[in-house]
Amino acid sequence: MTIVGYMGSGKSTVGHIVAESLRWKFVDLDEAVAARAGLSIPEIFESSSEPSFRNLERRELMHALDGPRESVVACGGGVVIDPRNRARLIEVSTVFLWEDTDVLYRRTRGPGRPLRGVSFEDFARRYAERLPYYLEVAALQIEPNNRPPRRVADEILEWFRGV
Repeated sequence: MTIVGYMGSGKSTVGHIVAESLRWKFVDLDEAVAARAGLSIPEIFESSSEPSFRNLERRELMHALDGPRESVVACGGGVVIDPRNRARLIEVSTVFLWEDTDVLYRRTRGPGRPLRGVSFEDFARRYAERLPYYLEVAALQIEPNNRPPRRVADEILEWFRGV
């Protein structure tokens, strides 16, 4: 199972809960990329470039999806940009966490975020550009709507067990 959505949507938090509930492996794709590179995500963006990061991200996504079937992968917010990634995401149970742009912007102002310095307009533009891709890959769309992560995870689990 994969979870996609824009930065700050709760992919990692909810994904961890889902994986724990299923007793599956949890993979945070950003953490996997950072571990492979030996750098934080902001450091990768600063020292290399976004395309370099996207190449690393693609490799780690393929590695995660080719690994144990019983895993939950929390994808980075931009993983859907690459059409090859979207093709793979369509092949697995993919959940899209759809959240309000204002909420996401407020949540992502911390120092660990690669795009924290962008204006609200740039942030919203990127989200709008990615939205059709999130919708394309999603077998399930959920609006967290400020609900506790456990409730969002329970909704995913209910859907998944019913598939």
